[in-house]
Amino acid sequence: MASDPTTIPEPAPAPAPAISDNVSALAERVSTPTKEAWILHSLKKRSTEFIHTHELNVLVGTWNVNGQAPGDTKELSSWLGFVPEDEDDMSLDVLPELVVLGFQELDARAEAFVYNNTAKDVEWTEAIEASMGVTRYSFCKIASKQLIGMFMMVYARLDVAKLVTGVQTASVGCGIMGVVGNKGAVAVRMTYRDTPVCFVCAHLAHDATQVDRRNAQFHDICKRMAFGSSGGHDAAAVDPLVPKTMELRGAGNSGAAGRGVGIFDHSYVVWLGDLNYRVAIDAEGSDYSAMLGVDQLHIAMLNKQAFAGFEEADIKFAPTYKYVLGTSEYDAKRRPAWCDRVLWWTRPGFQDDNDGGGVTCSEYTAVGALAVSDHKPVRARLGVGVWTVDADRRQAVYLDVLRELDRYENECIPTATLDAAVVDFGDVSFGRAVRRRLEVANSGQVPIEFSFTATPSRPGYAPAWLRITPSRGMILPGETNELELVVLVDERTSAPLSSRVEDLSDILILHLERGRDYFVQVQGNYLPSVFGMGLDVLVHCKQPVRGMSRQDFERCRASGQFSVPKCIWSLTDFLSQYAVGRGYSLFYWAGDRVLARRIKEWLDADVPLDPAAILQRQTPSDDHLARTAVDEPERIRIHNHAMQTGGVIDGIGAGTGSVRSAASADQSTLVPSAMQSVLGADAGRSPTPVAALERLSLGPWNSDSAVADQPVPSSGSTSDSGSDFGDPDSLLVSTTGGGSNEERLVGSPLPESIVNVALALPHDGGVDTVASCLVDLLRSLPEPLIPFSLYSACIEAGAISRAAALEALEDLAPENLNVLIYLLAFLRDAVEKGATSAQRVAQVFAKVVLRAPSERVSSDAKDRGDDEEEGGGDDDYKNAQLFLLYLLRSHGQI
Repeated sequence: MASDPTTIPEPAPAPAPAISDNVSALAERVSTPTKEAWILHSLKKRSTEFIHTHELNVLVGTWNVNGQAPGDTKELSSWLGFVPEDEDDMSLDVLPELVVLGFQELDARAEAFVYNNTAKDVEWTEAIEASMGVTRYSFCKIASKQLIGMFMMVYARLDVAKLVTGVQTASVGCGIMGVVGNKGAVAVRMTYRDTPVCFVCAHLAHDATQVDRRNAQFHDICKRMAFGSSGGHDAAAVDPLVPKTMELRGAGNSGAAGRGVGIFDHSYVVWLGDLNYRVAIDAEGSDYSAMLGVDQLHIAMLNKQAFAGFEEADIKFAPTYKYVLGTSEYDAKRRPAWCDRVLWWTRPGFQDDNDGGGVTCSEYTAVGALAVSDHKPVRARLGVGVWTVDADRRQAVYLDVLRELDRYENECIPTATLDAAVVDFGDVSFGRAVRRRLEVANSGQVPIEFSFTATPSRPGYAPAWLRITPSRGMILPGETNELELVVLVDERTSAPLSSRVEDLSDILILHLERGRDYFVQVQGNYLPSVFGMGLDVLVHCKQPVRGMSRQDFERCRASGQFSVPKCIWSLTDFLSQYAVGRGYSLFYWAGDRVLARRIKEWLDADVPLDPAAILQRQTPSDDHLARTAVDEPERIRIHNHAMQTGGVIDGIGAGTGSVRSAASADQSTLVPSAMQSVLGADAGRSPTPVAALERLSLGPWNSDSAVADQPVPSSGSTSDSGSDFGDPDSLLVSTTGGGSNEERLVGSPLPESIVNVALALPHDGGVDTVASCLVDLLRSLPEPLIPFSLYSACIEAGAISRAAALEALEDLAPENLNVLIYLLAFLRDAVEKGATSAQRVAQVFAKVVLRAPSERVSSDAKDRGDDEEEGGGDDDYKNAQLFLLYLLRSHGQI
């Protein structure tokens, strides 16, 4: 047989169809991504006019020959699988159109790493061509590539060879030191008809433990393998819909001019070779399903560690490695494995395409008769869906689409129809979102791109209290887009609206690209509220804010007289009478939303809070009245009995105490004996459970009621931690518990049994709602009680001492200081009388009395990688609590 293969020269590139200057101008006018997407969509609908699909029959074979000579040519013919035994039986229809054969360890000699010797590839080329027999004259070799022991040859059937263009080869070494070619890959790319295809023959790292290295070598090959510049006729035009005019503007998926073509710049990639992936268990008999279940390659593909997106036919043949040379017996020293594989990758969008895209495999097998190597050769018969593009017809369709779009744009000005020119939100209250819909319909004949734009008097596309979703978009002819407009007035936007300096109204500009502007008026009636109103206004108000005019607010500010806002006084006075005075807890429970809205309406209208409408209990708690009715031994007996029976204690006032089911229990409970041991120092006194909690976590409130185990500084001590509060830093304990229908105590450092007792403290839902309104009122101040300008100084002071905390308030405005002193007096009274604990006060009020400026919140959130949250970072919150605790125990010193 002839050793020099026949080479078919490439046909000269066909000249690209000429495009008139007028059409070039049209193409430039539609060069936006949105319009190009519409053009490609239109081309796809008409693709059958210029795209014709075919199936390319490819034989792919791979064999690690272990440096051996070819051997008998008849045995090699069995590997090819298409050579007829009788010349008279040859039929061109059964022959593959492409034959791709890859070899590994073609030359296993050490000197092969240094010298580029082609003797082996010539020897194997002659042997393969000889094994083709009579079919040899039906093929011509179109490419071959060798890298030390790796070698790949590609043959095309003579009748289709002229359809193969743009043939290029490349190689990558990634063996010793990451560059030597004992491991790596060789590759051949081509364009068959109008479909770019790439074949890669690889030899990856050996040894069962080197799976990570094999994965890394795969990625290294994919990254470094590059063919020559793809410009001109040989460009890897992956998308047959993309005309050359769009390719030149970058709309195609091929490599840019001057950039090498990579492996995945093709429609199909066929990857063959000794990939050296092993298995984790031994074979038993002829059932290899268990071995395939732990095949390293399958695992890597499943976990997307390597060969992600590749496919492989079902393996129904014995492992191809490792055999004793010259036999079909496995080497007992090695675990059998499927090292030799054939995989393929299809560009997304072409798999199982209705027009004939994708890859099918009709045969995937190993040839056991060949025994010259410790590997068995593998072959696969693939059907690859390729296409022929009628470039002239595609160009004509493309120009039709361009002209159609241009006609739309020239003859039809983008127009829209809005279902309303005025969007009225009605009455708007602080903190409550109001939603409206606005329909925008494309009443023209071309797609419209719309967006809301800024005005000279407003930098954003909408006022700060309004959000529009979506604020920009595209609408096709005849379609309608529904926009959602949401008004939400919060503490960031409420100040000018609350004092009627501004109205809840604005003009929005809806702009159409290359079209006209539409004006939409948005309006609403904001109901002034003490919630969201600035403290500088509240301290001067002497009448209901709901009925005040802008002039009324101006006169209030000009009066020069200020006092504690009546809304704050109303809430604290109510809580003092009906919570602190009646033994109910504060700031542990969430309030009722419906009742909260009613209370807020009363505050806005300056209507006194109605206890009959608010309180759920009209009398003080039984526990509050009877805590001293049972002596210590009786308390211990009742408590121990309750713990044994799972009930809670009732009937304290009767003197004997009884146990009732927790399911029907009231919120009242008895102080457990665990707390009584702490309270033993208070002769003749019976503090509340909250006081007990306070002492266990904080130390005593007053120096005359010290806890037995609490160290008390000497009289000459000047420590800021003092005996009356203990160390404030000890308060900051992480949250425990949770998960029940009722909110758990936050931050309690106490044992679970004592926390459960605290959870059973008497509370009233109405009182809880009023307490929630107080917190909400302080949170809603546009400028917090301690202004933003003092935030950093106060946070730093919280980490230092009480003296530093007091010093940080020296610059506080008189009206703010007056309100702060009043609030602290109320909170201290609530703590001393057992309605809450200093720890809980610090946790709740640290984020409302002190709020971080927006720039500090953004910076802290960015550092943490979190969404923005009120109050800065965790350290800021901790220091804010300490700061508030210092203020609580500085009564009379501010």
